[in-house]
Amino acid sequence: MESEFKVGDIVISSSGHDKNNLFIVVSIDKSGFLTIINGKTRKKDNPKTKNPKHLVKIGHDEAILKLVSCPIVTNAEIYKKIKQYKVKE
Repeated sequence: MESEFKVGDIVISSSGHDKNNLFIVVSIDKSGFLTIINGKTRKKDNPKTKNPKHLVKIGHDEAILKLVSCPIVTNAEIYKKIKQYKVKE
């Protein structure tokens, strides 16, 4: 099953307790579920797995993809980058 989502996508949750929050897609498993983080409520060491039908893709940012793939990046840096993206929208 081909997913419309890619690693590095900026998504917004459309359901659940995290509704209307921005996240970054960090991985996609074989069944199509996405692993997402935002640096504040869902940190690198505790990502959230979410069904893609509960997410809406709002963009893709190569800078965020590079940032997330860096092993020494902090959760604060991730959150700051997402906040900057939100301001752009």
